[in-house]
Amino acid sequence: MLIIIPSAYAQVTQNATSLLKLYEDDDYFNVWGRGTDRAYTNGTSIGYLYMKRKRDKFIDKWLMPKAGPDAINVWEWGVMQMMMTPNDLHDSAYIPDDFYYSAALFARHGLTSYNSEKKYSLHSEILIGVMGPWALGERSQTFVHHLIGDQPPQGWSNQVPNAPVLNFNFTFERMLWHPVDYLEIVGSTSAQAGTMIDAVGAKTILRAGLFNPWFGDRDLSKATKHKFQVYAFAAPVLTIQFYNALLQGGLFSGKDENFNYNSAERTTHLNPFVLGLDYGVGFKINRCSFVYTQQSATAWMSGTGNHSVGNFTILISLSKKPPPSPHP
Repeated sequence: MLIIIPSAYAQVTQNATSLLKLYEDDDYFNVWGRGTDRAYTNGTSIGYLYMKRKRDKFIDKWLMPKAGPDAINVWEWGVMQMMMTPNDLHDSAYIPDDFYYSAALFARHGLTSYNSEKKYSLHSEILIGVMGPWALGERSQTFVHHLIGDQPPQGWSNQVPNAPVLNFNFTFERMLWHPVDYLEIVGSTSAQAGTMIDAVGAKTILRAGLFNPWFGDRDLSKATKHKFQVYAFAAPVLTIQFYNALLQGGLFSGKDENFNYNSAERTTHLNPFVLGLDYGVGFKINRCSFVYTQQSATAWMSGTGNHSVGNFTILISLSKKPPPSPHP
């Protein structure tokens, strides 16, 4: 369940020094018209992407590796809220054979470093925040349901207890096959470790259409050749889950009497292997882009069934300045 490494299935924006990133997951979004309001029901993120001239310090220097001395480095600061809910939002009682109500709210800081010559990239990010009532999941979902005239969720009194969020996530991508300009296949492996999610995963991304190089190019004119881009993509995904606090409870959950009482009745468990398929379309005009992704996967918890989440990712350029020169 590698759901907290937002991926827009788009190449580096090499000619904009700052970007606004809007990211929205919701299982009500579904290209087949089968929207739901359960499991991973919502994820909302806003971020600021930028390139910089200054030398790296502290976390940026020691925990976020670059893809070589001439890498194209895109940094990000952002904030994200995620929510999990059971299938029946009308029942105020604990439901032992479904998901817990749970939420997480955290800041994100990351680096995506592209090596355009060797055609690979490294993405590193750190998440720091909270989960449980402190993450304001009940308030957020109740507000949205009131806004759209839907019945408010009744079971947030059974949500997982408060706990800290501290996660480190890493993704490696490499070009596998690029026979012609309009077709490419990229391989990706990911890992997550920390207090919220421990998992590893792999996927293969096939992209076809009119687009600029996935990993950019040292020649800016080649990297930005197409001012208008349109493409489709598909990516089979394998995830191996070891631990997920949103599904199982976080640190110190064992000290909460209500959580222990509910856990004793629990009849479902974490599935270690999850298969998925991500697919969608992307559009880009100059420095701004829009990507829609449908993410479908087998059950994360036993007995809960397959699940599908739609995602909108929008990148909006905030600067027309030329990009800074890469630095070691």
